[in-house]
Amino acid sequence: MAGTDPASWSTSALIEAAYREQHELDDDSPCPATVALHERGSREVLDAALTLCTSLDSKWRSLGARLLGELGSPERTFPEECCDELVRLLRDPSQSVVISAIYALGHLGNHRRDAELLALQDHPDPAIRKGVAFALSGTSLPEAVPILLKLMEDPDVEARDWATTTLGQAPGFDSPEIRAALLARATEDDDEIVRGEALHGLALRGDRRCRPLLAVELEQPGDHAHLFADGAKLCLGIEESEEVAVHDLLAGLRADRH
Repeated sequence: MAGTDPASWSTSALIEAAYREQHELDDDSPCPATVALHERGSREVLDAALTLCTSLDSKWRSLGARLLGELGSPERTFPEECCDELVRLLRDPSQSVVISAIYALGHLGNHRRDAELLALQDHPDPAIRKGVAFALSGTSLPEAVPILLKLMEDPDVEARDWATTTLGQAPGFDSPEIRAALLARATEDDDEIVRGEALHGLALRGDRRCRPLLAVELEQPGDHAHLFADGAKLCLGIEESEEVAVHDLLAGLRADRH
């Protein structure tokens, strides 16, 4: 393997290194070989990834799915071919491969086949239910709404988080039922992140009921106070990037009540 820059390595050498990254590094560690394959995004990498997806070894199939999910990143290459293969992998006998395929579809962002994900909504593995909520982010499929509403009440907090985030950040979907579900997460969920995402979703829809709730959260800040600050800025018409003191946000929220 010549050179220390992964971008100069052959595709086969990068795949071997990416396989090691997949199994030797934790999820938060940088994966330079995998990133290099994504950025290369060539027909050669596509064909190699498709071949991996047919391997008898589930670990290689998982790697193939991960490569297809971000091929060509940031500008996706061969999205239709990637999507077709990832949808096929949703029926893989290995649960780990199915999980890799679901998250890869979420990263791909090609929502042409979102309906294929809906059948997994009741899967007993919470990682798969969470993946469904994640992969539906950005969907325009109306049939996804009741699925997300259901996942917003999932016993797994990460599934609730992603379902709330996905539906909350889709203002094109709006109804009394959706607002009621967001309000329920904002007032009843014991997870701070879920409450923050729910309030952001209400703020995005101009629902004034979020304002006193945001004030309460800002008055007793937790580990994710920035989520509530962002919701307050949205309510008050302030750019998210603008630095605003908490007491000024509270003043704005309180003044607006009157």
